[in-house]
Amino acid sequence: MSKEHFTFSTQEAETLGIETAVVLAAAKELSTESMAEQEIVHALQDSLIFLDDAKIAANIHRLIGLKLIKPATQESNPPPQQAQVYKLKLPSNNIAASRRKLESTWNPSIQAYEVLSMGGINRIFIDNKINEFKMYWLEKNQLRDNWNVLFVDFIRREWVKENSGNKGLPVCIDDQWTPSSDVFDILELAHVSKVDALKHLKEFILYWKENGTALRSWNSKFVDFVKRKELIGSYEEKNDKKTKRHNEPGEFTQKFDERTKDESWAENLEL
Repeated sequence: MSKEHFTFSTQEAETLGIETAVVLAAAKELSTESMAEQEIVHALQDSLIFLDDAKIAANIHRLIGLKLIKPATQESNPPPQQAQVYKLKLPSNNIAASRRKLESTWNPSIQAYEVLSMGGINRIFIDNKINEFKMYWLEKNQLRDNWNVLFVDFIRREWVKENSGNKGLPVCIDDQWTPSSDVFDILELAHVSKVDALKHLKEFILYWKENGTALRSWNSKFVDFVKRKELIGSYEEKNDKKTKRHNEPGEFTQKFDERTKDESWAENLEL
């Protein structure tokens, strides 16, 4: 047998080693089922000239033990030392195989710590949050293949809360509350100027102080409040308020001066 090139898969090389993978590729060119083990070794000596006879024989013996090569004598007279055969397990292509539940002994990887430290998050803060993360996901009992990624996202959110004014906790509004600059940028997109928005600030604070609600952030509430106020005001400018309310009982359709000058009520009276 003589051949200049042998092709083998990267999975075989990674699992068996390059040398054994080359011997396996060469053996696949033979009809090993009709040959004894020693005959396979002799047949490969001509093509695998870069390996000595002992290495070829050792690799062939190993491949037979793994049942990757089947010689003629394997079924009729198997060697006693091959009574227990180790099966070769190649990497699975099944994505679900890598998904697993979070275990109580789980800890973030070194890479997770490195990524978080690049964001200026200290190790003590990270370690203090591990049990909270584990408690949440242990109760969820879900299968995931990215626990370290989930942990990094969790720590980043918690770090933002920790460094906010109220540390991410809900708070009631007070008289000193003011909207952030982002609020006015958003309202500008809705064609509401900062001056017009601030006209509604005192009413907004008064309403929510009496309401007693606690929120993590009041900015989005203020944006919605101002938009509603401006929408109502714009509607009333385009449509007379009395028309919109269909002249509720007790209201006149004319102003006082117009009513006093109106003499149409006496036109049909006979004097």
